[in-house]
Amino acid sequence: MSLVFHVPSTSPGTPAQRRELLHALATALEAARDEVVKVAGAETGLTDARLNGELDRTSGQLRLLGDYVADGRHQSTRVSPGAGPGGVDIRQIVVPVGPVAVFAASNFPLAFGVLGGDTGSALAAGCPVLVKAHPAQPRTSELLASIAAPILGGAFAIVHGGADVSLAVVRHPEIKAVGFTGSLVGGRALMDEAAARPDPIPVYAEMGSINPVFVLPGAAADLDRAGALAAAVTGSSGQLCTKPGLVVVPSTATPFAEALAEAVADTPVHRMLTDGMAAAHADWIGTLRTSGLAVSIGTATPAAVATIVDADSLGESLLSEHFGPSVVIVLADDFPALAATLDGQLTATVHASLPEDAEDARDLLPVLVQKAGRVVWNGVPTGVAVVDAMLHGGPWPATSAAWSTSVGTAAVERFQRPVALQGVPTDLLP
Repeated sequence: MSLVFHVPSTSPGTPAQRRELLHALATALEAARDEVVKVAGAETGLTDARLNGELDRTSGQLRLLGDYVADGRHQSTRVSPGAGPGGVDIRQIVVPVGPVAVFAASNFPLAFGVLGGDTGSALAAGCPVLVKAHPAQPRTSELLASIAAPILGGAFAIVHGGADVSLAVVRHPEIKAVGFTGSLVGGRALMDEAAARPDPIPVYAEMGSINPVFVLPGAAADLDRAGALAAAVTGSSGQLCTKPGLVVVPSTATPFAEALAEAVADTPVHRMLTDGMAAAHADWIGTLRTSGLAVSIGTATPAAVATIVDADSLGESLLSEHFGPSVVIVLADDFPALAATLDGQLTATVHASLPEDAEDARDLLPVLVQKAGRVVWNGVPTGVAVVDAMLHGGPWPATSAAWSTSVGTAAVERFQRPVALQGVPTDLLP
């Protein structure tokens, strides 16, 4: 049986018109706050405080993206006067790529959902958007779509379904680019489908990260840092793409490792997003219980969990992303060498106390810059600022396109392409 769905084809208009649409979306979302928070909370288990904050972030980024293109900041500034044959000017502009498929994420039902950053940046670029709703949040998705439809009209549509629908969306000939946040398995499937098209299209996929944190010797003497890291591990039940999943401490810093493990296990967390995620987390706890490693496990359900290992005990399972309130704490001596073995990451964090950690930090930072899309100093990777300079991306397998970002104004660049105009009269320029 063939799958039938509508791919929107109406342009969201000029940059000024896009700004008006995005601002209108933000205002409408805020007006529906109470209902949105109630419905999303029931489907996800996320707290009202978390969802209210996420709604503010979502409306804020819609307005930011609208202002960005209305100011013309998305356009290229590359001009080569007189450089063409016969002394004509060559000027570069950007144009929308065409209809974009956006896959709503489960862990950020608003900021990466139907009206999230991928949808906002595609509309800002001038592209109509087809959103594939997340199957775990059908009511939230429909509510958000009902807010968007009267404002966006023919520039927006939504489709529901499983993996078969997802693949059909990607192979649809009218779709010209894809924005995705989810698992490595899901992202790779979409990438393979896009590459197999007669006209391959780009898939901008954010797929996972363990977001390593390196606590240098001077910083490890400050046990208060353990509390902030534990909060980052367990916040939103550990269901954030930037959750620290690996914390590396000096082999002599067992007091810090134990304080962190205890703080994680003692933190109460709310239910997880789906039964499948909860089951996977419970399976991971079961694996750790029988591993013979030092493990600290909370008493609630779901339980937060931390394990302490030596660097030479690290294997593939301990270096894989485990969605949920869990962390692997590693006792190590050579931080740069360990960092060099890691896959690409969304983030990497350094905790240091200066001046005593300056030399170690100087050796470590160049390695982390090669491994991560964002390097954090004396902070936590959770909490991604929606600003011009933000880079929410990273080398494979964190994302499929290390040069791109899904957060911040540069996210618009994913959904536009450059065109060089040679000798075109100024008064005829698009």
